[in-house]
Amino acid sequence: MDAPLSLSDNTNDRLNKLLSLYRNDMDKLVNELINYKIRELRKGIRTIERDFYSYEQKYELSTTEFYSLFEDGKLDDTNNDYYIWSGEYETYIEFKQELNQLV
Repeated sequence: MDAPLSLSDNTNDRLNKLLSLYRNDMDKLVNELINYKIRELRKGIRTIERDFYSYEQKYELSTTEFYSLFEDGKLDDTNNDYYIWSGEYETYIEFKQELNQLV
């Protein structure tokens, strides 16, 4: 790290306790944190993909087709499912980008 961490006293205390559990092995700690984040992203992606499947079956559109039509204003904007589906798609893209940066 180039810049020192700017932490509250409470967070700094918690970090020091965590480091002591790892016997000050910062490399191991950071790798475990990264691996945890990767697992959480993959879990989130799988959950969203299951939601996509439900919407795709219900509306007979692939998610990418739906999102393109939705963004172009070609779908009914009073359908609450569409807002949820589009939000999940945007989150899905974010998760995929974050995952690609970490693996």
